Amino acid sequence: MAANTDDIRASVSKDIAALQQEVSRLQKMISAQGAEAYYEVRGRDETLPRAKNAVAQIKAEGVAAADAAREHPTATTTALVLAGAIGFLAGYLFSGSPQPQPRHWWR
Repeated sequence: MAANTDDIRASVSKDIAALQQEVSRLQKMISAQGAEAYYEVRGRDETLPRAKNAVAQIKAEGVAAADAAREHPTATTTALVLAGAIGFLAGYLFSGSPQPQPRHWWR
C-alpha cells in the first residue's frame, strides 16, 4: 500500500511540475505578447491604461492557476485525467465514424 501511495504522490508531483512549467511558459508567452501590445499602443493615450490593466490581470490569473494547482494536487490530477479521458473518447468516437466513399471521376 505504501508503494502505491508513493507512486501516486510521485505521479502527482510530476503532474504539478509539468503544470508549473506550462504555466511558466504561458506567462512568458503572455508577457511577450503583452509587451508587444504595449509597444503597439504606447503612442495611444486612451488605450495604454487598458493594456497595462489587461497584462496585469493575465499575469494574476496565471499565478492564481499555478497556486490552485499547487494547493489542490488531487483536483488538478483529476481534472487532467478527466480532460484526457474526454479527449480519448472524442477521438475514439470520431475515428469510428464511417468515412464517405471516394467518388472517382470515371464513375
